[in-house]
Amino acid sequence: MAFMNPIRCFILDDEIQAVHNLRLALETHCPQVEVAGYAHHVSEAYDFLSKQPTDILFLDIRLQNETGFDLLKQLHHYQGSIIFTTAYDLYGIQAIKFSATDYLLKPLDHLELTEAVRKATDKKKERDQGAQIAMLIQSFENLPSQRQKKIALTEASEIHYVLIDDIVFCKSDNSYTTFYLTGNKKITVSKPISDYENILEPYGFARTHQSYLINKNRIVSFKKEDGGYLLMEGNYQAIISKQRKHLLKELFT
Repeated sequence: MAFMNPIRCFILDDEIQAVHNLRLALETHCPQVEVAGYAHHVSEAYDFLSKQPTDILFLDIRLQNETGFDLLKQLHHYQGSIIFTTAYDLYGIQAIKFSATDYLLKPLDHLELTEAVRKATDKKKERDQGAQIAMLIQSFENLPSQRQKKIALTEASEIHYVLIDDIVFCKSDNSYTTFYLTGNKKITVSKPISDYENILEPYGFARTHQSYLINKNRIVSFKKEDGGYLLMEGNYQAIISKQRKHLLKELFT
């Protein structure tokens, strides 16, 4: 079936077979997507993308002697969506989830590919691609030293770039997570709290309950009444479960 207004994409991957596999998967599961071009090197990708508009960039992170971030540093005005394709889970978890970008682990899962394409082409979400690309680069470059300063939190119609230190705690509600920030601000995202536990743990966050992920630097005190709870900045209460009471000593050291 030919689509009148196909979604144009470009693929950067140094593995010929990986490009073939992605093109085949798109043809089979995302027929509305047209592969406008592909490249195995950053310079080739830049030459194409600087002249040809595309809606989605499928970007491998670790190339032979380069990274996908080398391309992003040159694409200051790229307006399409970015979907990372990588065999490196470390980069996916840390560098990618800090941003508002999707990533797919190799070998590709067809359902995840379809969902990533759907989100990438969702016109209801306003994207500030310049800010997004800047955060991606910052995340990648700061990964070894764990000096990331901000995290991107995506609501239905807006992306918030929030200082990690301003997060007081996170509270889970099934597949949604609400971030409670300094200044009595709240942001709710449609991702489970488990997605953020590993990301935020190196920055002083601890899971005190299945529904709570707290910033240890924002604890005011531990209250013994009502079974015990943590009093957080902003006069918020965070539960600490019986199974995790052993964390109390660690939380206050």
